[in-house]
Amino acid sequence: MKFVIFGTGGVGGFYGGMIARGGNEVVFIARGEKLKAMKEKGLTVKSFKHGQWTVKEDGRRVFFTDKPLEAGKADVVLVCVKSYDTEKVAPRIKPLLKEDTVVVSVQNGIENEEILAKFLGEKHVLGATAFIGAYVKEPGVVVHEAAGLLEIGEMTGEVTERVERLVEELKRCGIEARVSRDIRYTLWKKLVWNVAFNPYSVITRATVGEMLEMPETYEVLKNLMLECYKVAESYGVKLKPKVMENYLRSSPDLKNYKTSMLLDFERGKPIELEGITGALIRKAEEKGVPVPYNRCVYATVKLLDRKRWK
Repeated sequence: MKFVIFGTGGVGGFYGGMIARGGNEVVFIARGEKLKAMKEKGLTVKSFKHGQWTVKEDGRRVFFTDKPLEAGKADVVLVCVKSYDTEKVAPRIKPLLKEDTVVVSVQNGIENEEILAKFLGEKHVLGATAFIGAYVKEPGVVVHEAAGLLEIGEMTGEVTERVERLVEELKRCGIEARVSRDIRYTLWKKLVWNVAFNPYSVITRATVGEMLEMPETYEVLKNLMLECYKVAESYGVKLKPKVMENYLRSSPDLKNYKTSMLLDFERGKPIELEGITGALIRKAEEKGVPVPYNRCVYATVKLLDRKRWK
């Protein structure tokens, strides 16, 4: 298969690096210092689970570029940009499409698939959730420090041959991949984690473990999640209680984990507040569901974000 990784940050770098190591043709779309470093030294992945390796441009199978038109037609496009960039990059994906190309949103939030479908057509778009801790340590170097499960599914909920074929190829490359039989459920399940830990970590400046250890902050996280449950249910998605129970227990490899939103905030980068908490609030407003905890966290993080740009 020929893959295009649109957005070579922590997530795109890890999955793309695994796919390239597995022998597939991979075009990495990146820009700025990341692109320059990968052109010169390749993409190095340091994984707690898979070891360390470097993927280098070879003019035949692996290619780094900031120009999507140079990528040619793809079998699979993994969209790994931040949610605030989805609308901007979606039109740039169109030249990569063949009749049977699949475009997989490997992003945070619950609106990306709708945006991609608007520009590219529903038939091309698959949903996905990545339960993973990965970040760019420096240009050209990605660190995979926790988890790694990638769930992929049709937006219709069908289990199709194209999804099964893609998941099998990812598994062959060593990626922990799974077919989702209800991707809408899976997306809301991921939002429950994101809407609690990501924005609240910006306020507390705490790791996942630190937020869970203190009873008062634990209660805040729990209420953020409960509100997400209520909004999901208003859209016909009934999340199982054990989802939240597992998140509030957390796995050992996430105890010292800093969320992607906190890392971006500390590094002076834009944050995905609108794609995560903003998306939940918009969905809640459509159904008339009150979400006071999420509104409070949203307003606080928005102010903190605004102050750092002054």
